[in-house]
Amino acid sequence: MEGLIQVIVQIWLIYTVIGIVFSMLFFKFGLVTVDESAENTTWKFKLLISPGMLIFWPLFALKWKRSGS
Repeated sequence: MEGLIQVIVQIWLIYTVIGIVFSMLFFKFGLVTVDESAENTTWKFKLLISPGMLIFWPLFALKWKRSGS
């Protein structure tokens, strides 16, 4: 049982690290590609949507890929 918990925690950590890296790249390069109205957003807006970005990064990755970038 302890090994299973360790595997689950490691998977969660990997998912979170990928989400953090993806979020930084998405904010830098992909946000405007997916949504042009987000061109002049502030850091406060990016901070506000960061938790959702960390959780749903696979969906945002698909949307970014489909948007042509």
